[in-house]
Amino acid sequence: MTAEYVPRQAIERSRTLAWVTALGATTAEALSERDQLSVAAAKERLDEAVGLGLMGRHSLLVGYSDLYTVTRAGRKLARKHADAGGYSYPEGLRSARVTIRDARHTIACASVVATLERSYPDHRVIAERELHRDERNQRRRLASVSVLRHGHTRSHHPDIVLWPPLTAGESPPLPIAVEVELTMKSKEELTAICRAFAGASHIEAALYFAETAKLEKRLLDTVERLNGEERIVVVPLSAIVTSLPGFELSS
Repeated sequence: MTAEYVPRQAIERSRTLAWVTALGATTAEALSERDQLSVAAAKERLDEAVGLGLMGRHSLLVGYSDLYTVTRAGRKLARKHADAGGYSYPEGLRSARVTIRDARHTIACASVVATLERSYPDHRVIAERELHRDERNQRRRLASVSVLRHGHTRSHHPDIVLWPPLTAGESPPLPIAVEVELTMKSKEELTAICRAFAGASHIEAALYFAETAKLEKRLLDTVERLNGEERIVVVPLSAIVTSLPGFELSS
């Protein structure tokens, strides 16, 4: 049986739709980073998909990037062309929702994911949505941690997970938990989360990207107090995201 011919443009669009489905939402800046396009060209691609009914555009915060999510029609198209495009469609994910409350964080995470994917092409990079699905399916912790606070435990899922490639004949490598820190958590909450990361044997390390110098200092002080320098690394968000409207990205 002859395989159906699918135009290259349709494959590229479907691959992008699958990527955004896994991520939840993206921005023109993130797509620009991932596909090495100008921001204007990336925005044109996304807006074209909106015009075709494959994506939705959400302008939630003044001065910040628009967020784009995939519609039901877009998910259907991405699933349809997965074999022809040589990519995997992310099954088992709920429809993504974007809110004003989470908009800044969603915008920043999209760019961090895109940059990590480009910087580590042999690694698997997943966002929190896929981590929840994978842990639910496997019924075990993969990169989340159990946080103890006020005598109660709760699960904490990192924003992003970086999975190193498998090496033949060796045990599966441990993942790296990645956090994008934009807001000042209480000292108690931050200490509890960092303590959980520092003591987790099922992850290799935790990597924090802090937006501001104040956040970076709070994190570094917390890690030092816990003697967790070998397990937790803190760097400025500007170390990975060089330009993003609305964010404080120092040089």
